[in-house]
Amino acid sequence: MMLADTNDLLYLLVEGDTDCSVIDPHIDVTVCDTLPSGGKTVVLGAVRMAREEGFDRLAAVIDLDWAEILYPKTQDNDVFHTDHYDIDATVFFREQNVLRIAGSFSNRARLRSHVANCGHATLHELVTQLAFPVGLLRFTSEKHRLQLNLRDFPISMILNEEGNGIDLGRLIDLSLRRSGKDSPCKEDVARLYAEEKEGVTDVRRYCSGHDLLTALATVLHRKCGSKASIDAISRAVRGAFSCSDVRESALFFSISKWGASRGKEVLTCL
Repeated sequence: MMLADTNDLLYLLVEGDTDCSVIDPHIDVTVCDTLPSGGKTVVLGAVRMAREEGFDRLAAVIDLDWAEILYPKTQDNDVFHTDHYDIDATVFFREQNVLRIAGSFSNRARLRSHVANCGHATLHELVTQLAFPVGLLRFTSEKHRLQLNLRDFPISMILNEEGNGIDLGRLIDLSLRRSGKDSPCKEDVARLYAEEKEGVTDVRRYCSGHDLLTALATVLHRKCGSKASIDAISRAVRGAFSCSDVRESALFFSISKWGASRGKEVLTCL
């Protein structure tokens, strides 16, 4: 609010720098700027404070996370949710971008061979199925208050030898070790996981961007000749998010609509 005293810009508060790297290339910086914060709680609190002070040039972008499947979705005209679990998942599920990046970072012949023999129709489907078990276990932990540590999970340690699936036993074992919990808990965790899996209708809804991009980088490195780091591949996938992707995104439509309500066009792609 103090910064805004020096200009007439609109401001988008986001959860972190990653959100800025996806949103910034498509925003008219003479009209709007993004501000990274310390997470969803901070973002929502700031929006409430701004509104109480009568400041109406601030809106927020927050991760969808488990909204509508574990808790209610935040209903606020100045708060916009990512299309999928988070901003990186929103980027990942633009399939053609991922395929272009994969082709750039891997050996073409090895990539084609692995996809043809992995048991999944496409690389995109394969990576989604690798990220899903980690995401579902994270959901199970959140719902049943298991307090499992699944943050920045090392998918390379649970990928099977064929590079086309996750070893569920190792996934649970590793999550228990990282959380400082006893092995006897494994049976209960596996049971709860299986129960939650029965109710899944859309595996994409459970996949975080970190797990998706980590799974992609792991497959490309282990099976397709890539030497690029997870960070490099993640940055490339974010950078591939184009104007055509923006025009098909509910998140960006909401941002544009908000700007128009203030008499401004925020986006450069529309």
